[in-house]
Amino acid sequence: MPTQTSMPTRKVIAGGATGAFVTLLVLILNTYVPLFQTKPITGEVASLATTVLGAMMAWIVPPAGDETTVVDGTGAVRTATK
Repeated sequence: MPTQTSMPTRKVIAGGATGAFVTLLVLILNTYVPLFQTKPITGEVASLATTVLGAMMAWIVPPAGDETTVVDGTGAVRTATK
């Protein structure tokens, strides 16, 4: 019987970590690379890259073998472990 948990799935963690990585990469590029100091990466482009790359990673990463979902009493789908 699956057990409901509030821990995020591996896919969610991968998407979030990718977003953090892209944000740090943009900060480093804008701060230390001369090309981007004269014409920095805009917030709109950084936001686009974060969203697209985070979604791609969340889609590519497979769920762990013990991850599943359950429907609770209210009809909401919740994360669970097998």
